[in-house]
Parts: sequence; structure tokens; C-alpha cells
Amino acid sequence: MTRIFSRRKRPIIEGIGQAMIFLSFVGAVLYGGGWYPEGLIWQVAAKSSAVGFLVLFVLVTAQTTNHMILLLALLASVAGDALLAIPGENSFMQGLAAFFIAHIFYIGLFLKNRLPLEDVTGIRMRISALFWAGAGLGAYFLYPGLGDMLIPVAAYSVVLALMATTAMMSRFPVRLVGSGAILFLVSDAVLGVRTFLDLDVGGPLSVWVPYYLGQLFLAVGVMLYDERPTNFGGYRFD
Repeated sequence: MTRIFSRRKRPIIEGIGQAMIFLSFVGAVLYGGGWYPEGLIWQVAAKSSAVGFLVLFVLVTAQTTNHMILLLALLASVAGDALLAIPGENSFMQGLAAFFIAHIFYIGLFLKNRLPLEDVTGIRMRISALFWAGAGLGAYFLYPGLGDMLIPVAAYSVVLALMATTAMMSRFPVRLVGSGAILFLVSDAVLGVRTFLDLDVGGPLSVWVPYYLGQLFLAVGVMLYDERPTNFGGYRFD
């Protein structure tokens, strides 16, 4: 009986994990559409639920050290989501700090799983170079309006570009993890333009959609890595 239960327990956990991904997507849609009760508490809860359910997905299906590092990155991101949903300069700075920590965890995860230098392709190198070129271009345009935010934003920009670069240089499925890092970078770039240049670029969804998809791709990409004994029914993305 114990053996039978052990054999059946993994599919049950897999099912719970997939349910968490579905609920994460539902939370992202509800927040993006503004379909939640009025009030700051509901806004914070709705925004936090999207990545929050990804945290639960990783928590119930985690099997490796990689998964635990991913969990920490997602937890820091949930804190950042909650803080950025609260009006005020202090909340913005605290949210920025939370995402800075999230990127540090992501960088550590990707460095731990870096590709051998001889396996790094030219396209990965060129895309990574674009990350740094974009960071430099952003600094050029944002500099006049940053004021006291210059050092925090500059530090965040560097760690964001480094996160995207290490993602591209990692062993994880590049179609998911690489795309996730790019989407994360695009979201933060649009947020920077909207915040510091006061330009309405595409509306709020232009920040939220790439951010959520970026986190989703990063989480699923890491969880479907070959290190994992079960791959959600055998589906592969690499």
C-alpha cells in the first residue's frame, strides 16, 4: 500500500502544480483587466496573486536546489508587486529593492547553471550585447529626469541587464527562460519610460503583460529543466 501511494503521490502533486499555474494565469487576467473589488487591499491582493500562485506551483513541485532558488526569486517578486501597488515614493523604492533582490537570486540561479563557454552560441552573445546597449541607451534618455533616483535606477538597470545576460548563458531552455528574461527587461524598460519620462507608452498593460509572461516563462522554464525527474507528462520546450 505504501508503494502504491508513493507512486500515485507524484501525479497528484503534478496536478496541484498545474492548477497553481492556471490560477496564476487567472490572477494575472483579473488584475490586468481591473476585474477585482475596489480598494487598495484588493488591488494589492489581485496583483500579488499572479506571481503568488507561481510561488505555490514551485513550492509544491520543488525537487532541486535550483527550484528553491527560483522560489526565493519569486517570493521577492511578490513582495515587489505588492509594494509597487501601494502609492508613494517610499513604496516605489521598496518595490525596486525587492525586485533588485529577485534579480540577484535569478542571477545566482543562472550562474549556477551556466553553459560551458564553448557551448555559448553567437546569437546568445549578440542578444546579450543588445541588453547592455539597451541599458546604456535607457540611461542616456532617463538621466535628465532621475534626480535623486539616479544611483538606485542605475544599479537596478545593471542588475537587470546582468540577469537577462546570465539567463541567455544558462543551460535552461532558451525558448522559455531566454524569452522570459527579455520580456522582464521589456516590462521594466516600459515602466521606466512611463515613470521617469512621463510618456504613456501603450497603457498599463504594456508593463503588466510582458512582466507576467516573463515571470511565467522563467518559472516554467526552470521547473522543466532536465534535472527534474518528471516533466509534466513529457512535454519539453528546449
